Formats: sequence, structure tokens, C-alpha cells
Amino acid sequence: MQKGYKIIKRILIIAFFMLLTFLGSTLTTVKAADADAANVDSDITWNSSPSSYSSMQLINIGGQLDLGYTFGLAQDTNGNVFTPNSADGMVKTNNDDTVTKDSVIAGANNIYNTKMNVFLRNNQSYVGAIFQGTHTSSVLSDRTQQVSMTSPDFLIVPTTMPSTVTAKDYSLLSNMTNKKIYTGTDKNGHLALKIVGDFVRGTGTGNNTFDLKAEILLRASPTNSADIQRKLYLTNNSDRTQSFQVMFGEDTKLSNNDRVSIKDLGTSNGLYIEDGSYKLMVTNQLPYGFDQYAGQEFTSGSMNWAKGFAKDGTGAESKGYAYGASITGTGLIDSSYTLKWNPTTLSKGESSQYGSTMGVTANPYALPVVSKNYTNETTSDGKNNVNDKLKFNLKVKNNGYGSQWTYKTLKDKIPDGLQLDPNSITLTNNDGVTTTIPADDYDATTKTLTIPPALVLSDGQEATISYEATITREAGGKTITNTADFTGHDTKTDDKTYNASVDIEVEKPSYNFDFTKEVKNVTNGETDFKDSTDAKIGDTVEYHIYFGVTSDSTQSLATGSKLVENLPTGLEQDGKATVKGPDGYVYESPNIGTGIAEVKPGENLTIDFKAKITGAAIGQIHNTVTITGGVTTPGNETIPTMTSTDAIVNVQKSNAFTSVPSLIDFGSVNLAGSSKTITNVATKGELVVTHPDSNNFNVSVAYDNDNEETQMKNANGDTLPSDSSGLLFIKQRDNSENDLGTWQPLLPTGTLIRTSDFSGSQQSLNLTNYVGANDWQMQLSPNSTAGTYNGTLTWSMNESI
Repeated sequence: MQKGYKIIKRILIIAFFMLLTFLGSTLTTVKAADADAANVDSDITWNSSPSSYSSMQLINIGGQLDLGYTFGLAQDTNGNVFTPNSADGMVKTNNDDTVTKDSVIAGANNIYNTKMNVFLRNNQSYVGAIFQGTHTSSVLSDRTQQVSMTSPDFLIVPTTMPSTVTAKDYSLLSNMTNKKIYTGTDKNGHLALKIVGDFVRGTGTGNNTFDLKAEILLRASPTNSADIQRKLYLTNNSDRTQSFQVMFGEDTKLSNNDRVSIKDLGTSNGLYIEDGSYKLMVTNQLPYGFDQYAGQEFTSGSMNWAKGFAKDGTGAESKGYAYGASITGTGLIDSSYTLKWNPTTLSKGESSQYGSTMGVTANPYALPVVSKNYTNETTSDGKNNVNDKLKFNLKVKNNGYGSQWTYKTLKDKIPDGLQLDPNSITLTNNDGVTTTIPADDYDATTKTLTIPPALVLSDGQEATISYEATITREAGGKTITNTADFTGHDTKTDDKTYNASVDIEVEKPSYNFDFTKEVKNVTNGETDFKDSTDAKIGDTVEYHIYFGVTSDSTQSLATGSKLVENLPTGLEQDGKATVKGPDGYVYESPNIGTGIAEVKPGENLTIDFKAKITGAAIGQIHNTVTITGGVTTPGNETIPTMTSTDAIVNVQKSNAFTSVPSLIDFGSVNLAGSSKTITNVATKGELVVTHPDSNNFNVSVAYDNDNEETQMKNANGDTLPSDSSGLLFIKQRDNSENDLGTWQPLLPTGTLIRTSDFSGSQQSLNLTNYVGANDWQMQLSPNSTAGTYNGTLTWSMNESI
């Protein structure tokens, strides 16, 4: 029997952007912290007893390419990485027992023992990122001494930085004794290593005299990115206050290439070098990251690790360099770099920490680096209080080499103690353009934000998803953790998930309150108020607002504040509101908002009102209420705006497109007189449908290149020619977004995005992964005219009958 369909909705428009370029164009402060790494890096489980030798770890980047790290020697006399000695083939022992020996200084530059070693294993071969001496000697001690011998690693200098900083005079290792090495395992199963010892330099109280406990930590990034964190923890072991400045210097060499240009990562994040086959990145994208950085030429004999900085102490971070800008000018140099942190002052027993990341990759592998941070938009005193509004930024940057990373999904589980504003979610792409993310991407029931960005990030490109959230009463006096998962892949690897977390410390409030808003569907006969309810257009719902100062609060809400209610689109007040004041007096008011008399500890205010759902309602209706202008007694202290919990009405929508992409971006291309097929680099905006009916349905998209109202045109009115095979194509799937798919031309009558039907009873179905990056193609004729082209697509939803 032939299947029939009826058209539910069509003619939803997006714009095409395409730039055609032709011949001659190119394609386009340190703060006090617990210095015990076991406490600071709390996800690491440390062995209780020290080891007698060093171990190493390999992290797979893709194929037979691995990133490795250790203290000491990692390669044999044949130039191969040591063979695994563990069952999983990942954690390896290199048996370098020199790691706890006192370091030896040779001349002004060379330091032996306890040296950091970050490298690549390509197939079996050792690919160094730091300058090494010989590895072919049959004498083991000769080989262990050559590891990173010209790199001082951490340096401790006076707060007034000397004009000349040599490894001999200022390196941490040159005066570090009583060394012990500990091994551990992090939450991802990766090896962690730390060297613990005493750093004592000089006698008396001179500005180059120090007595510190030092811990040097080497670990994989907890975000699951293929980069290594190198950290230093210092504690003042003396009875006097000590002031100093921390630096880090390294003599780089990529494989056999010791002469390269040093380039900037952009946005003051660090630097990188590349040689055509490999790329090394150093970033400050972790807590307590370096403040200044410089690239300079390494000079044998007496290397000055301060020469890359200006007289005022600034480095490349002050130049505003874009990604790829050369730090060291034109030409190739014997590359080295120096990192620097702002000066530190520690009283007796106080601690501090310092960190940087180092990643190494090969062409054409991506290296996604993810981060999550927040700013307090309510206060600037460095403290977070209940009801403060925070803005979160979740960023992913591709530090890869000759790569493209497809950003598939962001998932962020919002912890208790935070209330996300679903209307504040935005995506800022690498071009700086910010677009709004549909509120429906946040599931308030599970407190989970799920976004399919549908972007492709090339080397150095980044994307940031932002949102605002309010600290709720549950977080008072606690530290809450917010973690986001970033999932994507490059052309060489399968999907991989990276995660970034941020801890939010919240002050315990002296003024404490409960502020809730609940709802029930009167039309459906519901009797109990709750956080959310289902409804349809025309139903009447009733809201219950409760505000009370808790009995354990030491302060009251003073007279003079005001409760403000702004009903969202889709709701109309139905009748008067019933108000019960803190004194127990009940009255009816034509307005929901009201002035508030004093509310003492243990007292409360309630408001009940009804609202009708109008035809303007769509999807979830989020509704909060605020109290403004409040002060507390005693003390007459002004308090920030207070926001209630969110009451949600899930409107059972009619069959419809609730969101369509706003841009299919094909980037730019140089035709050079020949035909080309190009694939889109990004899709901005989402494709979301609602289909509450139980019937199955399909979704199609149409393009008519002969219709003057829809065909793509540039500013001069030129159109794009096409042959009989078509101009625009979509990757049509069979049953799932994960199918390989086949390229099908967009027809004027419509082309299905999936050959099999979608199931009915869908309140909100996100189909963005069917129409994201790399899901569209365009066949360009060699006689196409250059320009920026915009056109129109028509979306249709067809229901089986």
C-alpha cells in the first residue's frame, strides 16, 4: 500500500553565504594555595611510598601517534621509545634512577638529572620537542645526563628581575636537595609524577636567599586533551617572609629541526613552533598559568633566559598578537622560550602554585583544548554570594596542525545551587559573531544543557558558548563544581569527549531566604503546585509565589523592597492576585507585583494568581519573579536582586519548526578557472521540530535555482550556474544521524534529509546533526562570478496519513 503524506509546515528560510575569490587571492597572580599537590590536584591518587626510579605515560593522539611525558630518559640507543612493560601497553617504566639525585651544573647552561621530558612517539620512533644531547652512547649515565640538558625548567629569581638570568645562578634544580619521586594515577587513568624536595639558596636574608619546600608535578591534562601540565608548588619553610619571582625556560627542538620561528597562539594564551611535520604548543590555559611569555634565540655558552622580555618585564602577551603572528620576527632561529609569573610574597607556612601546559602534535591531527570559567556580574570583591549572577564561558580551541576539528556536542550538567537562565545562552564563533541558542536546548527537568554547535574549527580557531546562572540558596556556604563535556573529532580520529570544570566557592549568608515559584494546571484539574506542568494553548494555570526569611537567618528583609513580576510571552493574567503578607493579612490585588513590608526571620509572603496560555506560547514557558531594592536589618545593608526558582509550563505545541539554521557557511574558495565541489565549514543555528501528534513524519529541504526569489545572488545580481546534476547537495541519511549518508541534490520540490520517517510524539526533536558542518555541498562552475551569495531554502515537514 502506498504511503500518503500531508504537508504540515513549509517555507522556512535560511541564508547562504559564499565568498568566491579568484586568481591572485589567498585562502583564507599567583595567589595563596595549598602547596601539597595531593590536595590541590585532588583527582590524583598517589602511592604512599616514594619510587626509586621514574616512569612514563603515552597518550594516544590518533593512529600510531602518542604523546609521552616523564622525568628523565625515554628513548633507547636506536632512537625508539622504550617498550611497554605493563599489560595495557600505556604506562611504562623507563628505569631512570637519576631522577632523585642532586642535579649537576655544567658551565652556565647545562643541568643534568630530574629534567622534564615531553615528546611524541610516532610509530615506535622518539620525536623530541626539547633539545636533547646524544642518545646513542652505550654508557647509560651518558644518556641520562643528556635529557633536556640545556633547559633549566623552573627558575627562582629576585622580585626585581636581574638583567641576566642564567641556569647556573637561578635554576630551581641547581639548589634542590632531598629529592623524592612519587607516582600516582588521575581520574582518567593517566600517570602523574611529582618530585618533592627542599630548595635552599644562600644564607642570611639577601634578596637571592631562599628556604622553600618545592614540589614539581608532571601530569596529563584532566580535561582529556592531549597536553601535559607542568606545575610547581612552593611553601615558605622559614620563619621570615620571602619574596621571589618564578620563571620557566626551555630550549626547544622539534625532531631534527632546531631552527624555526616562534609564533603566538593569540589572545595572550602562549606560543607555538612548527616545522612542517610537527607542532609544539605552550599555553597558560589552566589555573595559576603564567602571566608573561617570550620567545628568543638560544645562545650557547651563557644563555640569558630574561633577554626576551622588555625592560618593564612584559613579553609577547602585551603585543596583542593574533594567532600565527611571529614573536621572533622573520627568519629562523635556534628556538627557546621563557615563561614568567608575577612576583610572589609568602609569609611563614604560606604556599603558592604555578603552571603551564605543553602539547605536541603532528600534521594533520587536531589538538582541542577546552576550558570553562565564570565572572561574577553582581559583585567584584572576589566573593560569590547567594543570588549573585554568574556568567559562564565554555571555550574550545583547536591548537592542532593542518587539522580540522568538528565540534559535535556540548553537554553541561548544571549542579544544584545554580539556576541557569535559558534565554541567555549564546554561541560566539571564531569570526566573533554571536548567535542566540534556543532555550529548549536546556532541559530544566534534568538541569542539562545540550547543544550541537555544528562547527568545524581549523588550526587556531575557537568557539565559546556562554550563559548566565544565578546562585541559589542551596549553594550557601558550599563549593559547587560545574563540569562541561565537549565532544568532537578530526579527519583522523573518532568522536572523543573532553571535559572542563570550574569550582564556585559560595559564602555562607547571614541573610538567608527561601524564594520559590510553582505552578499547576487548573484546566486539567491539578491540585498540587509543582516545579513544572504540561498544558496546551487556551488552558488556565495557577502560580504560587513564596518568599520567606529562614528562621536561622540573623537578618531581616527591611520595608521598602518590591516584588516584580513580568509575565513572559504566551501568558496573560486571569483575574486578581491573592496576596498574604508577613503579618497574615490577606487581600486581592489587580497587580501581581507588590511592595513588601518587613519580613523577619521565620516570616513569609505568598502570592497566588492565575494566567491563561495564549496562542503566542511556544515550547517551554519559563517564569521567575524578582525582589528588588531590598535592604537588611540590622545594618541597613543593600542586597542584590533576588530571583525565585523557575516555574515551567510545557506547552504542547502543534506540529512546527521551532528553529531553523540562520546560515550555511561555505567559507571562501579560489576557483582558478576550474570547477570545484566545496563542503560547508559550519552551520549556524539549529534545526528543531516539534511534532506532538503520534503519526510518523519526514523532513525535507528544497532549493530552486531557477526561481528569482530564492536563487543565490551576489550584490551585483549575478547568480550561480549549475548543470543537470544540481548546484546544492545534502548528505542524506537512511536511519540515523550517524549513518555515512549519500549526497543528494536539493530539488525544487524538496529532498528528504533522511529516507526513513521520524517517529511521532516529539515535543522537541533536534535534527541539527543532519544539517551541520560537512553535511552540505555545492558544485561550482569555473565561469562563476566572484562575490558573496545569499539564497533561500524551503523546509517542509510531511506527516504520514
